[in-house]
Amino acid sequence: MSLETYGRYQLLKKLATGGMAQIYLARQLGVQGFEKLLVVKRILPHLAENEDFITMFLDEARIAARLNHPNVVQIFDLGQQDDTFYIAMEYIHGEDVRKVWKQAERQGTAIPIPLICRIIIESCSGLDYAHKKADPGGRPLNIVHRDISPQNILVSFEGGVKVVDFGIAKAADQATVTKSGVLKGKYSYMSPEQAQGKPVDARTDVFALGVVLYELLTGARLFKRANDIQTLNAVTECKIEPPSNVDARLPKDLDPIVMRALAKNREDRYPDAREMQQALEDWVLKNKLPSGSVHLAAFMQDIYAERLAREAEEGRLEFTESQADQSRSEQVDKATPNRPPKSLRTPTISKQGPSTKSGRKEATRAEAGRSGPISRANELPLGADVKPPPTENSLPTQQGAPSKGPLVALALVFVVALGLGGYVAFRPTRSHVVITSTPSGASVRVDGKAIDCRTPCTLPSLPSGDHAVELTKAGYTPGTTQISVPSSGEANFEVTLTKEATVQPAVIVEVALTITSEPPGAAVTIDGTKRGVTPLTLKVPPGASAAVTLELAGHQGVSERVEVPKDQAEFSKAFTLKAGEKKDPLVVTKKDPVKKDPLVVKKEPEVRPVGSGTVRFVVTPYANVECPPYKFGDTPFGDKQMAAGDYKCTFTNGELGKTLTRSVHIDPGEVQKVKVTFE
Repeated sequence: MSLETYGRYQLLKKLATGGMAQIYLARQLGVQGFEKLLVVKRILPHLAENEDFITMFLDEARIAARLNHPNVVQIFDLGQQDDTFYIAMEYIHGEDVRKVWKQAERQGTAIPIPLICRIIIESCSGLDYAHKKADPGGRPLNIVHRDISPQNILVSFEGGVKVVDFGIAKAADQATVTKSGVLKGKYSYMSPEQAQGKPVDARTDVFALGVVLYELLTGARLFKRANDIQTLNAVTECKIEPPSNVDARLPKDLDPIVMRALAKNREDRYPDAREMQQALEDWVLKNKLPSGSVHLAAFMQDIYAERLAREAEEGRLEFTESQADQSRSEQVDKATPNRPPKSLRTPTISKQGPSTKSGRKEATRAEAGRSGPISRANELPLGADVKPPPTENSLPTQQGAPSKGPLVALALVFVVALGLGGYVAFRPTRSHVVITSTPSGASVRVDGKAIDCRTPCTLPSLPSGDHAVELTKAGYTPGTTQISVPSSGEANFEVTLTKEATVQPAVIVEVALTITSEPPGAAVTIDGTKRGVTPLTLKVPPGASAAVTLELAGHQGVSERVEVPKDQAEFSKAFTLKAGEKKDPLVVTKKDPVKKDPLVVKKEPEVRPVGSGTVRFVVTPYANVECPPYKFGDTPFGDKQMAAGDYKCTFTNGELGKTLTRSVHIDPGEVQKVKVTFE
């Protein structure tokens, strides 16, 4: 087996393939046995002829290559081979913050508040450096990341924090300028101005970091909704409860820092990431909380203890070792036959040779998940699959002398292969593959064919190589991933399914009532108030009933009570006016039973409020609120808009098993406060 050489690098493992680029774990070799692991990102062949894309790709490289900071993933090289461009960047042994969050939940814990602050502090440091980066002439580059999210912040097992993927960053001098109004980035981490397509600056990244901080503290998504439109609306409205209101266990004195970063108006936010960093540092110091990189490293090594132990163990046992390494391994085995001591759980990359159990190991990477979704199928075992099959020149040495044992083994294999007519050497290898999912119980299709099992599902006869796997489960969006089955043995792959979003029917607050007439130009009176001339459009509450009168010179007036439907956002009513003497439609005559003379009686129109008002619910301790046809859910929540009128609202507290009822009257344009207390 030979590894592909690409530019100055050997491509060891494909980590991901997205719509624009392929991500590889790669190795750079040098003199005297020098080698370095890194990540190579190369554009897909079909995009190589797209000049606009090439320009954008080079913009990304030029922006990121200027950044050299401990909290920013470093770009090492920009190259071209076979008319295809690539970027070589730093490799990080760790996980992104989203995965750390979920791993902690699986361990039945949460990221400690001081360590959350440390992650954001270090991210602020990297972003502030990028924001203030200048060219050699001292002119600011005005770099804005524009895609800050938990997935774009990496935490290493040594306690380091790195901001990654400046792929859609905007610099003042870049060749490809984003068009005004075009949205780039993850919607649920956008700032209000970014969601509206307005120009962005460093304060946009401050807002996104605020969202990450809020979500890590509360353990809940801030703006994420059922679909993109609802998410963007939530971002634009930017109605946010302080974190301690969401979780009473959170310290209240942290609220001002979070809420300032999340201010809707950018003028009210921290002016730069450095000030946000300083505010968090001051808070940590004031409360004397352990939040250093050593504490972050200890937490990471604790929640990933099994993974790190497995990597360390398999990295030792699967490779041909020098005598010194063998002696150390024997000591460890005697001390803990099933699990290495904690001091050995953080592995180093082995330089001994290939592993035969690559499918069970994991590794993370910088930038690897930025071009498309990745399952564990694409994660590389640390130290196991890093080396190609041994050759005479790549066998491990001790003090420069080649080891003879592996050469003898290779010679024996070669002789056996020749004796069997090459069958053993060249027959296709089949692997033992296990597919798991979160949640379990999903149906499995491999390469378009249904498999008669549900996750966790064992596929004992799947050929080695690349395969498309699709998992389906009722109530979840189908998950599709590309897996690469190793040729050397067993492999485990995991896919996380996303729960299908249930779209709630929209609640109609106002109805656009359009009144037309033939001929047009008639004066319109509604419930005794003149409102204009036809054609006329008004906003009225759903289900409203109003007396509508139309009058036009030289025509007979007409009057009719109009009933507005409750389930339509728009409603039209057309009238036809007859030519002739004007009549007052609101005046009728009755005979006086005594005088026998006509008695003029004028009808009093029914008055129904038109418009909407605001209601503010204050409930202690909490309740599920319904004011038919409105269903507002559990308090606390922000002010609500309701059509003017009278409502009977119910307040249900499931924990207490009580339901209270209140009558609520809403006046147009007014704010009504409703206070409910459960005894």
